[in-house]
Amino acid sequence: MKICIYAALTPFRLRSAHAEEQYRIRTNLRRSHVDAETFSARLSNLREDIKTRLDTSGDNFRIELEGQTLDNRGLAGELIVRRTEKLKNRFGDDVRVGRFAGFDLFLRPGFNNTVEVVLRGRNSYSARVTDTALGTIRSLEATVQGFEERGIRLESDIADSRKRAKQLEAKVGAPFEKEDRYQELARRQSEIEDKLDLTKNQAPSQVEAKAADENGENQSQKHAQTHSPTRAQRAVVAV
Repeated sequence: MKICIYAALTPFRLRSAHAEEQYRIRTNLRRSHVDAETFSARLSNLREDIKTRLDTSGDNFRIELEGQTLDNRGLAGELIVRRTEKLKNRFGDDVRVGRFAGFDLFLRPGFNNTVEVVLRGRNSYSARVTDTALGTIRSLEATVQGFEERGIRLESDIADSRKRAKQLEAKVGAPFEKEDRYQELARRQSEIEDKLDLTKNQAPSQVEAKAADENGENQSQKHAQTHSPTRAQRAVVAV
């Protein structure tokens, strides 16, 4: 009996799972389209930033900090590290400290006593503040010099998002394989429920009819007892 009940319930469960899967597919499809649009916008901005980026490699190194222009990496890194120490445990907006490679330079306080360097062009690009002055400047330069590599990654992300969206689109609206069986069981369930409702409606009527019959019998018995002579009365008549 348990096996039969499970077999009957299986199409209902499978159809529910199918509906949930379709919901997840549509959700992931929307997310894939959004990702593709977001990555495309970032790539477009990145290409504009590449055009405006200044060469700071080798002897071309220049950085503006606190209103002064420096060409010494060690000194520049030391100033950034010192300013970073003052911003730890401070939460709020980014703090502008100068310009580098043609972009505005900010310090961004974070959690756990962390501060990162942020270059802001059409996009925002972050670099690490390390334990040393030169390490901090190397991180900043690597960020600027890595724009092309970042562009390659964005192109790959766009392609992956579009591929994923195409695969999901093919699955949207896929029919439920056991739909015929589901409809058959749904009809049977409806018929059973109708019969149960009919039985429920008939039960009170039968109870009321039975109660009425019993009441009638009781009334008849009372009537008979009222009009039938008692033993004493029959004895008097006999005398």
